[in-house]
Amino acid sequence: MTWLAIGLAVLNACCFTAGTWLQHSASAGGASLAAAVRRPRWLAGLALLAAGAVLQVNALRLAPVTVIEPAGVLGIVISVVWALRVRRAPLRWDTGRALAAILVGTGAFAVLAALNTVPRPVSTAAQIQAGALVFAVVAACLLIAHPLRGRARCLVLGIGGGTAYGCTSVLIRAATEQFASYGISAPLLGTLAGLAATVLAGFWLVQRAYADGPPESTVATLTVVDPLVAVTIGIGLLGEAPGLTLPIAALGLAFAAVAVGGVVRLSGAVLPLSLSARQEHSCPAVPSGVSSSAPTPIRPTSTAPRTSPTAWPPDSPAEATTCT
Repeated sequence: MTWLAIGLAVLNACCFTAGTWLQHSASAGGASLAAAVRRPRWLAGLALLAAGAVLQVNALRLAPVTVIEPAGVLGIVISVVWALRVRRAPLRWDTGRALAAILVGTGAFAVLAALNTVPRPVSTAAQIQAGALVFAVVAACLLIAHPLRGRARCLVLGIGGGTAYGCTSVLIRAATEQFASYGISAPLLGTLAGLAATVLAGFWLVQRAYADGPPESTVATLTVVDPLVAVTIGIGLLGEAPGLTLPIAALGLAFAAVAVGGVVRLSGAVLPLSLSARQEHSCPAVPSGVSSSAPTPIRPTSTAPRTSPTAWPPDSPAEATTCT
């Protein structure tokens, strides 16, 4: 059963990566969510994400989180390899180091947490505290992301989405416990309402992250932040690590720092590829023998929308070039 669970988790990583790329292609360029949801690619991506969620739930029924969580990190590898093939680019040294840091940091953190934690019932007070904590982090991410553009905005929004998704595991477990003990009841309905709000908030943040950065950066951010938040809530609010010692806590924080540092490095390493691809697409090469003038700088004015990829590139000064 364990090998079957690992296989399901790997399939979930494939579905998650493919769905992310499809939705990113529909949302890139600053497209609104209302416009993106009408595109077949976005709907196909949503179907793959839903299929991956079903696979993940069944995997967790067959094996502990200790086994399933590290398997989910494969989504980062799949996404990076996919990006390299799409862009016909080699694996650069910076990207390889960032990928290694994410895999080592996240995998070691998940194993260390699983070896030092025990399940605890989720109380109503813990749910409220977890919801308040997630709300504060998501609100802070929105405020920080508002003036940002490009990879910085993508990273902050991805952190907010990963934080929201990290709370869902706690709420799902709480709903399961409440249904087993009381059946359909007022506390269960309240938990499900909080779960729906959390999922929608994370979903919206991730969709906005797609519009501001490469998909592999978003996948890496979600894959790292989600388990970090879930374990933090479990240890800090649920008391799932009663025998936690200071050295173990320090080691866990070190692994988490390595993983987060890898995400930041990966975000910076992959964006130039996507940016150069957009510039190459918008400014095609001029055939030999055909005269052309030099690119003319365009400075945005009050009438130029800041979200326009031509008037305001996401990771450059307030200046762009157009082809003539």
